Amino acid sequence: MHGGLQDPLIELRQPQLGREFNEALVESIDETITDLLSRAVVDALYVRLQTDHSISRDEVPYRLDTLFAILEKIFGVRSSQTIAKAMARKFCLKLRLEFTGNPDRTLLEYVDEAKMKLQNSSSK
Repeated sequence: MHGGLQDPLIELRQPQLGREFNEALVESIDETITDLLSRAVVDALYVRLQTDHSISRDEVPYRLDTLFAILEKIFGVRSSQTIAKAMARKFCLKLRLEFTGNPDRTLLEYVDEAKMKLQNSSSK
């Protein structure tokens, strides 16, 4: 568990969130890194995830903690937080959710917030 949050593997597999949620997340990650750095960096990141951690592109939504750790190792804490914030902004835009930035949030925390907003809106 992450700071009182439910297991991200279980939460991301909830049927109401579905495949579209995960695909929007991966697209947001890809597009943000491409926009900020380059497509070559995205490709290198996926090679590293696969080679060092046996994580495929489709598994990234279930392993955000590993993705964020790699970003921190490569770019440092503050820069990786900036990258995560840009990813979260793009992700919220894709989901048509309001984005509220916080410099100390991780990507997983932004994704958890988006899940809660979607679940709350679907239960109304």
